[in-house]
Amino acid sequence: SSLLNNNYSRYIFFEQSVMTTSDQKTQAGRVLLPDAVIPARYEIHLTPDLERYVFDGKASITVEVIEATSEVTLHSKELCVSSASFTPSEGGAQLDAVIISQNLKETTLTLTFQEVLPVGQGVLTIEYTGCLNNQMAGFYRSSYKDIHGAEKMMASTQFESLDARRCFPCWDEPARKAVFAITMVVPEDLTAFSNMPEKSCRVIKVGKKDMKELVFMDSPKMSTYLVAFVVGEFDFVQATTSHGVLVRVYTPPGRAEAGTFALDVACKSLDIYDDFFGVPYPLPKLDMVAIPEFAMGAMENWGLVTYREVDLLIDKKTASGQQKQRVCIVVTHELAHQWFGNLVTMEWWDDLWLNEGFASWCENYAADLIFPDYRIWDQFPTDTLAAALRLDSLRNSHPIQVPIAHAEEVEEVFDAISYCKGASVIRMAHAVLGHDAFRNGLVEYMKKHKYSNTITLDLWSAWADASDKPVKEIMPSWTEQMGFPLIEVTSFSIVGSSAKLSLRQSWFLASGEDHGEVRTWKTPLFFGTLNDQTSKPAVMMDSASQDFEVPLSSDTTSEFVLINLGVQTPVRVLYHAEMQARLSKAVMSGKLAVVDRASLLMDGYALAKAGKLGTDELLRLLAGYAGERDYIVWDAISAVLIGLQKLLMGGASEEVYKRYVLFAKEFAWKSWEASKLGWESSPSDGHTDGLLRGLLMSVVSRFDPSATFLEEALRRFARYTEDPLANAAELPDEYRVPVFQAVLNAGGRTERDQLMVAYRKLITNVDQKHVFQSIGYTPGLELKKESLEWAVSGEVKIQDFFYVMGSVSSSSRAGLDMMWEYLQSNFDHIHNMVKNASPSIMDAVISSSTKGYCSAEKATEIEKFFEAHPLPQNKRTVSQVLEDIRTNSKFLERTLATAAVQPAFWDSLMKEVAAFVPPSRM
Repeated sequence: SSLLNNNYSRYIFFEQSVMTTSDQKTQAGRVLLPDAVIPARYEIHLTPDLERYVFDGKASITVEVIEATSEVTLHSKELCVSSASFTPSEGGAQLDAVIISQNLKETTLTLTFQEVLPVGQGVLTIEYTGCLNNQMAGFYRSSYKDIHGAEKMMASTQFESLDARRCFPCWDEPARKAVFAITMVVPEDLTAFSNMPEKSCRVIKVGKKDMKELVFMDSPKMSTYLVAFVVGEFDFVQATTSHGVLVRVYTPPGRAEAGTFALDVACKSLDIYDDFFGVPYPLPKLDMVAIPEFAMGAMENWGLVTYREVDLLIDKKTASGQQKQRVCIVVTHELAHQWFGNLVTMEWWDDLWLNEGFASWCENYAADLIFPDYRIWDQFPTDTLAAALRLDSLRNSHPIQVPIAHAEEVEEVFDAISYCKGASVIRMAHAVLGHDAFRNGLVEYMKKHKYSNTITLDLWSAWADASDKPVKEIMPSWTEQMGFPLIEVTSFSIVGSSAKLSLRQSWFLASGEDHGEVRTWKTPLFFGTLNDQTSKPAVMMDSASQDFEVPLSSDTTSEFVLINLGVQTPVRVLYHAEMQARLSKAVMSGKLAVVDRASLLMDGYALAKAGKLGTDELLRLLAGYAGERDYIVWDAISAVLIGLQKLLMGGASEEVYKRYVLFAKEFAWKSWEASKLGWESSPSDGHTDGLLRGLLMSVVSRFDPSATFLEEALRRFARYTEDPLANAAELPDEYRVPVFQAVLNAGGRTERDQLMVAYRKLITNVDQKHVFQSIGYTPGLELKKESLEWAVSGEVKIQDFFYVMGSVSSSSRAGLDMMWEYLQSNFDHIHNMVKNASPSIMDAVISSSTKGYCSAEKATEIEKFFEAHPLPQNKRTVSQVLEDIRTNSKFLERTLATAAVQPAFWDSLMKEVAAFVPPSRM
């Protein structure tokens, strides 16, 4: 729409067209705003209207004019500017802008004055209006139902990475830190809060209405993407940390109790981080708010952290261990950002990993201290590290430190490289440096750079000074180049009481293709043996090939050598045949710790995909895990079982697929029986016992559940759907989704209708999400299509609708085909739903609609579709999906050339599993 204001007809607006000239400059390969004028302090005055979905704004920005200029360029997007002026601080007349122009492509606002602005300080004042959009970006609106079922509206912000400009004109770059003073004018019956505590509140007249004007204290110096405010109706719970910080969790009215678990985690986290970083939390309060519609998991706005409801609010009496762990991890992640990201901020988006990688490491550090029974560091290799290695084994990955020219490019790197590989490399650094040197370096880093910006080299320097180790030589090979090494044992022998190994490192690609490139890493190795599996200093491999000698015990028959003990380094290991046999024997005899058992299997699966291990060999390795009772190892097992199911479902003969399903079913039941967990939780259950129960239920329900299992599942399903609020305990949420999926898959319209009736009674998003993740498992294509139509009808929120797509595509091969066809047929409608929202939403749609294929022909079809329907902000995701499909195509081809297609192989494998008696485990 035109933003021309007839009262200001002398102003020129370019809101209807895209200017081709650039208002920005290039510096060190980055496109930045001119630095002739820089901000020091923003006074932002906002009056949101939750009935008309608009807001009035006034920005008074204290700036420093560095170079005399008649033009000021700053960022602005979807704002209608009505006036702008500049007033010098040293006296002098107010100068009005004579031209106000907006560049749609670069989302900039240029103010042109008749006179040159004098060098020195002044105040730039801009009046404007904006839209409270429904795209979960900028200053936006969310709808929710109150405890009486009435539809209500609230408003909140999401500014990272580039959406502060959707709320107020600003220098929307991380290095342009400034002080922010926020004033909100809202209806008297609503609450509003911002980064800082309220300074004053008074009733004022706006037109004929009495409104509440809330003035907030000045913020510390910070980046624009961390500014936040929220308007609506809320209840809250509060507590004070041991160090004296007031913490509140804001919830929808009537649900305050659901914030108590997160509140407890937050209070403990702040104290932990105060001590760990050596710099106290610098704000007087911390608010955490549940937002009904939210694109990400959470956002670390300084002093006002916003969350998806499911990642903040749970009933701590009935919530599953998985839910509690998720809330704990998200809270500890976001609160780590109050130091890493907020107090010290990356200079530019190419060092995003300094924010996200560190928060992803810290989330585990704090969670482990708060809940040691979570065994969170044991979970790290099968969760965070596994996600990093999956993505970083693709040619279409990127370095941790990825060059960003245009800020918009950063949206594509909020991924498992910045978060998970970043955290994995930091975990490796912690193992190499030792805890004391690691922490001491961080303390100095925080003290030196607080309230300012840094680059990665600043962190290396801090650690090098604290440890006296060659950090600047070791770490760049992990952050500046893409990928990670395959450590291959080229020779192995036992001579006396030592093992002699020759190792070679090379760039590992999931496809196994010959890349023809020589890459090396400064790779820390941690060796382990039968009687020595304790942590020890790293041995550095810093060349393409290297020899090592490892001392052994006298029991050379049972002895083995692990190359990545504790999975501290992000590598894959290809063992010599004799070493692999010894390690497999150690798995079956229970001589390996859980993380190393899991790692051996994860490496085996990746090596099989890459053609460096036969799929039949992988299956024999897997059979040695029969009767496994540890959740950590089962996390790795389930990934292999489901990965192979998708592969064989997509391209093997019906006979081979049936044989595989029979094997997987028998394998899963072996552990179900060995674990003795049953349907009901026990007071003696540990945290990971609950996780294992849910995981085994998921696997059992996926691989042809037995009649006994289905009978109990149907009984619990019927009781739950009869009254999902009163009978929630009949179907604990740790296994609610697998039961839904099993019942729907075995049923039809009756069961689907039962679930939909129950859905309409659900209040919380976490309960609704269980339905979204299951509804696509109905067997008939007609019912699957009805679910997809429902997902895009507007009834399901944008933050959730792709979960329904994922449930359809993961339900069966027919479901995957239907989902892909549906996306093609309804692309324009789906794209229009999310085109102005976070690109991560469309990424999820693409993945839900295509992942699971293993055909080169299908990859070509998908590639051609996205060439005809380009998505610039999702280009990297499309490339990664295509590479993954083509890799799986080659994996399938190799699999069908192994013994895995022969009935005798499966008969032998089934005998191994049936006869296996699990040992006592470490």
